[in-house]
Amino acid sequence: MTTTTAKPIGAQWRGVFLDGPQPDVDDEGEEIPVWVVYVGNDDADPIGTVYRLHHYKSAELLAYRMAEDRDLELIHEALPD
Repeated sequence: MTTTTAKPIGAQWRGVFLDGPQPDVDDEGEEIPVWVVYVGNDDADPIGTVYRLHHYKSAELLAYRMAEDRDLELIHEALPD
């Protein structure tokens, strides 16, 4: 009999990450802040869509809603601009 120590995919930890601001550039070449929100694994690697928002409060509201809807821990590492 073969045994394995790998966890099934459904058992891996996931959380909602909110980070920023990070520098971005608008259509006119001006530097603007951006905040990112995504579901990630225990290494903070994104799993799926990464949302990039240009308003802190919008990013924060999205992160809280995603965490609540998915019943995941929120990792809030963002600062207001």
